[in-house]
Amino acid sequence: MKKQILLVVSMFLFGIQIVAAQTLPTPSPVKRISGGVLNGKAEVLAKPAYPAAARAVNAEGAVSVQVLIDEEGTVVSADVVSGHPLLQEAARSAAFQSKFRPTSLSGRAVKVSGVIIYNFVGGEPAQLNWFKIGYDLQSVQHSPTLMFLNTDSIAKNFQADWTTETEQLQKLTEIKQAESSKISQATVGIEGKISENTETRPDGTTVKTIITKRAVKSEYQPDSEQVAISQSLIASLQGRLAGNELSLWQFKAGSNLSQALTQIPNFNERQRTVDSLRGQIQSAPGGVSAEYLAELQKLVEILEKPNLLTEDHQQIGQIMPKLFRNK
Repeated sequence: MKKQILLVVSMFLFGIQIVAAQTLPTPSPVKRISGGVLNGKAEVLAKPAYPAAARAVNAEGAVSVQVLIDEEGTVVSADVVSGHPLLQEAARSAAFQSKFRPTSLSGRAVKVSGVIIYNFVGGEPAQLNWFKIGYDLQSVQHSPTLMFLNTDSIAKNFQADWTTETEQLQKLTEIKQAESSKISQATVGIEGKISENTETRPDGTTVKTIITKRAVKSEYQPDSEQVAISQSLIASLQGRLAGNELSLWQFKAGSNLSQALTQIPNFNERQRTVDSLRGQIQSAPGGVSAEYLAELQKLVEILEKPNLLTEDHQQIGQIMPKLFRNK
């Protein structure tokens, strides 16, 4: 009988504990709301600096930064979602310097997540050298996004009567604009710095170039129309440049290099393209400087390796801006 009583008492006490636990107040979860595009809600929207390296290559366009704003209106985290690599750090830094009005929900201050969009405009598009144009148009056939394709700068190199090429370039611009809604749904992976290079120019200006890589997963992939336009445009421009030996050489060299870089995982395919590049170096016209050819030769020697190491990728990142800027 004594054991039975103890059992009853024990169960009774257990029941009291359950009731007591159920009556304790449950802590309210931290509230966070989505604010969408936040530019218009800022008390202070810091203006990003235009990096010298970006200006040197006429980098421009929109950079989207995903931010988290705390209860006091301070930006506590900022991650770039999309935009030109040379403009990303400036946009991210400006986001942290911005200030927002505190947001309340049912009388309680809450965190807000959203996007700040910065538009970088470099003014009148600069002319690109034909090496860069050949590289960019070839890349269209392999790139998962056209957000870095500066069609305005490419168009500035076209003659007024190049109507067919202008129409084809306009189609790429339209594809790029239509892509924006898809690329906004991209998943951005880890960003890593490939290389950092500081260059002092003859006028005394110091340009610091940082090359980064960022993995972007998106449902968007190059479609058949995009590839076909790129192939047609490359063929048309080679015909237009037939009378200009230097420009044609640059255009073909840029196109070949772009193709070689996309073939890095496949050594046999890459080797065929590298052979073409080596032949171009040997048959370069008189207008190509020895320094330019030396930089291109360095790339060929790197790409001839069956397996590229981290330092090889870093060296590629240091050489490419020089080829894009010079002639």
